Amino acid sequence: MNTAEFTKKYYIDRRGSHSRKWNGQQLKFNRTDLLPLWVADMDFMPPQCIQEAICNYVKANPLGYTMTNPDYLKAVISWYKRRHRCIIDGSWLTSAPNVITGIMWCIAAFTKTNDAIAVLSPVYGAFDSSASDAKRQIIAVPMTHNEDNRYAVDYAAFEAAIVKHDVKLFIHCNPHNPVGHVWTLEEMDRLFSICQQHKVLIISDEIHQDLITGLKPFTSALTVSNGAYTDRLIAMSSLSKSFNMASLHHAEVIIPNEELRNHYNAFKALVYHTDSDVIAEAAITAAYTHPEAEAWLTDLLAVVKENYDYMYNKLLANLPELRISPMDGTYLAWIDFSAYLKPEEIHDFFENKCGIAPSFGEWFGGESYATFVRLNLATSLENIKIATDAILQNI
Repeated sequence: MNTAEFTKKYYIDRRGSHSRKWNGQQLKFNRTDLLPLWVADMDFMPPQCIQEAICNYVKANPLGYTMTNPDYLKAVISWYKRRHRCIIDGSWLTSAPNVITGIMWCIAAFTKTNDAIAVLSPVYGAFDSSASDAKRQIIAVPMTHNEDNRYAVDYAAFEAAIVKHDVKLFIHCNPHNPVGHVWTLEEMDRLFSICQQHKVLIISDEIHQDLITGLKPFTSALTVSNGAYTDRLIAMSSLSKSFNMASLHHAEVIIPNEELRNHYNAFKALVYHTDSDVIAEAAITAAYTHPEAEAWLTDLLAVVKENYDYMYNKLLANLPELRISPMDGTYLAWIDFSAYLKPEEIHDFFENKCGIAPSFGEWFGGESYATFVRLNLATSLENIKIATDAILQNI
């Protein structure tokens, strides 16, 4: 279906539904009357096949203690092979309630107090908070920002930071949140070879792996150099971003190395005593096997791309000095307003003048990004038009 048909069928007004994005604005903005483009979830219902799978399971089964459903494992393995050319073994699969919890468990399981953890900034703020909450040092290595507004790694600076701080763990993000960069094989090979040389464990957050809106294909860290780094690598993902189901608390944690996997599972057993989430497994199995779900995802990506192109073209036509990063992946626009606004003006401009709740740049790496905002494009084109017009009318 075309983008208008998709929006008509799946868009939902989430006000009054206890949505964190729509009704939880007071958590960050002390008000609830803004157009919310901050929390990274969608304003679209998931495909009907997933809804039906959940309902059918609940109607047919008691919600008692269960074991992992083999059909769920087969669905995940098939999805990775079909969508991402990535061959995984069922024995590699374990889980966490969500990706961030999985990262926090890895930090606790594989590092000690005051150990250093590296990230490439700007980056999703929960990485920093997960490390600081665990009393680890966060080592943020700034990426370079090229003339074409693409981000790239300063590999010499990355290695120097690892050596200087004796980094034990690197949290990789692919596609990268917030800048929308999809990492190439060559880029990851250079990053991971540095980590391997210095015995740094790699955690690859691949939660946006299905949300590819540009020309560069997603490549899982598991496949880099034919799996050369899998002995010190843990990959994580979830259907929560791809199919807008973050309230189903389940993430895949993929650990090829048996020793690492056993260590992770032993730590997990200390903090999380539960069986499989049967509702999540039913939803994932439907999402990863039903043709309707794959068609839904294709149509969703067309909506996100249309929204990005509209905002990108209209903003730059009127504000040519804006720096908008290419969105190869995710549904998040990363925009630098420094040519038009001072850092101290950003909050007032978006909240009070435009009536928009964005994710502010400093949430992704501090004051160096105070003139940036991240805008969530997984909504209706009408909402994107409202936001774009508000920016142009008030700048």
